[in-house]
Amino acid sequence: MDHTINIKLILSIGVFVILSFFFHELAHYTMGTLLGYDMTMTLNTVTLTEGAYAHDWERQLVSAAGPIFTIITAGIFFYVLRKKDNKYVYILLFIAFIQRFLAAAISLLNPNDEARISESLGIGKMTLPILVSLLLFGLVYKMASTYKYHWKFNLINYFIISFFIAALVFTDQTIIKPMVYN
Repeated sequence: MDHTINIKLILSIGVFVILSFFFHELAHYTMGTLLGYDMTMTLNTVTLTEGAYAHDWERQLVSAAGPIFTIITAGIFFYVLRKKDNKYVYILLFIAFIQRFLAAAISLLNPNDEARISESLGIGKMTLPILVSLLLFGLVYKMASTYKYHWKFNLINYFIISFFIAALVFTDQTIIKPMVYN
């Protein structure tokens, strides 16, 4: 079991973070498009090009598409890891957890995907964000325990992932969104 952190792993994490955000947002975009809406997408947001959703259930489906995609891919990564240890696949699973956990934390101030759905269902803003985070944490915990990914490995990777997420969000807010929306 190679649990070392090296430049190849760090660069892979950067690519994985970009891809995980891209495909998460692409799921939102695809759902909106399938429902017949013109959508605009950046690395961290998808919005209607203009107007509003005709029905609240359509807005909820678009909101759900990203987290559902993330949960399904996390399930696939978990399944692959059950067969064989691979620190790169483990990192993909870990990123899925961190992505939804940070989205849940941000939802305390500004409701994100799961929080919007949770509010709409009338079950409290934080119910679904907490449940999704706990589900993904459980998958990560199981694989970390199975393959002995110790707390130091996870903590260092948490900071590396968080750095790349912060860089992605900053780039999206300051460079990409102004180009797309102007």
